[in-house]
Amino acid sequence: MILVWLVFAVMTLATAVLLALPLFYTRKVKNEAAFALAVYRDQMVELGRDAEAGLIAPDQARLAQIEIERRVLALTDNPQWQPGRAPSHGLLIVAAVVLPLLGFGLYLLIGAPDLPAQPFVAAHAQPAIASPELQALEAGVAAKPTDAKAWVALAAGYDAEGRAQDAATAYGKAVALGAQDAATLAAYGQAQLIANRGEMNDAAAATFHRALAVDPTNPTARFFLALGKAQAGDIEAALTDWMALEKDTPKDAPWRATLEAHIAKAAERLGKPAPTGTSDAASNPAPGPSSEDMAAAQSMTPEQQQAFINQMVTGLAEKLKSNPDDLDGWVRLARSYQVLQRSDDARDAWAKAASLAPARLDVQLDYADSIIAGRSDLDRYLPPEFVEAVGRVRTLDPRNPLGLYYGGLVARVAGNNAEARKLWSEVLDRLPPDAPQRAELKKELDSLLP
Repeated sequence: MILVWLVFAVMTLATAVLLALPLFYTRKVKNEAAFALAVYRDQMVELGRDAEAGLIAPDQARLAQIEIERRVLALTDNPQWQPGRAPSHGLLIVAAVVLPLLGFGLYLLIGAPDLPAQPFVAAHAQPAIASPELQALEAGVAAKPTDAKAWVALAAGYDAEGRAQDAATAYGKAVALGAQDAATLAAYGQAQLIANRGEMNDAAAATFHRALAVDPTNPTARFFLALGKAQAGDIEAALTDWMALEKDTPKDAPWRATLEAHIAKAAERLGKPAPTGTSDAASNPAPGPSSEDMAAAQSMTPEQQQAFINQMVTGLAEKLKSNPDDLDGWVRLARSYQVLQRSDDARDAWAKAASLAPARLDVQLDYADSIIAGRSDLDRYLPPEFVEAVGRVRTLDPRNPLGLYYGGLVARVAGNNAEARKLWSEVLDRLPPDAPQRAELKKELDSLLP
């Protein structure tokens, strides 16, 4: 650290010297007439143009010309070379020594060198336009700023749109206003965790512990506290806690598949057989058209098949309007839009699915992929919703290869090339030797070299 400050001090001194050098150079005489003569010549030219264009009367032009000529002649009455002004040694001392020292002392007094860097993209990114529903929630909070329920609803709205930092702030307001139930505290902790790019920190852990103090059975708090242990390297403790949570989780719980996937991966990392009862249902795609639908489509012309597919997709979208909490329906709709190459519609459908299943790793990965699909500027800019989605992915499974790669994209755009190299190197180590992605990933790694 001392070496860094010494380097900064030398750079500051060198800059001050370069700025002060012109003050040491002063001519003993200076010619002011040459500059004045050039000005008068320009005035004569401009006067001639105005007279030709009719912008000034001929008599007025003649008077102005006489006045300029008089001033030109007057230059010969004065000496062309006059003594130059001697340098002020006091000014030199102030510019070269006193000002840098004052600036350094002022920074020590009010500066904040420990603040994290804020990349240009993040600092100047345009805020996302709020949906009408979110605007209504914000208006509700503005009308009742002390209503904890209004803050909880707003926080949930922010969370549904992938704005984790805003959600954490809103949940914090709700908790401060008295919303101390376990569900709100657990949601607050999850928002804090996602806002921290999926890494457990003291604030999120403390919030989860507060949720368990209210309800020791709260599944969200139990799951993420175990995940925090896994991130800290205590896989054995995380596996124990997840298996205990699995025993208390109903068979039809929407998060059970994710929980079982984490149990299986933790067991694999410890070299243990996967516990019975776990499954990889979280990675299984939702069912598509029925076999009868597929058989009927075989006898159609390409135009009829396209119309048939569009009709099915439209019908599914209409059904979801009356049943918006149908997660499998949103997944099927999103994949159908992808087949039809309707990328915007697919992204919206994945966003809805992701809001319904924040703990489904496969859904979060598909949502993240849909956000950046077709973009060619990933080395310069990443949409904020993509960064939030990657935070959720990294929370659910810090070792997922695709999550590691996406984390490298986020780190690169943020200017943290060291973190990007670390994450992408881990992905490269896990790829098979004959994997076609290795060559492209090596190019990405080479581009990060200084």
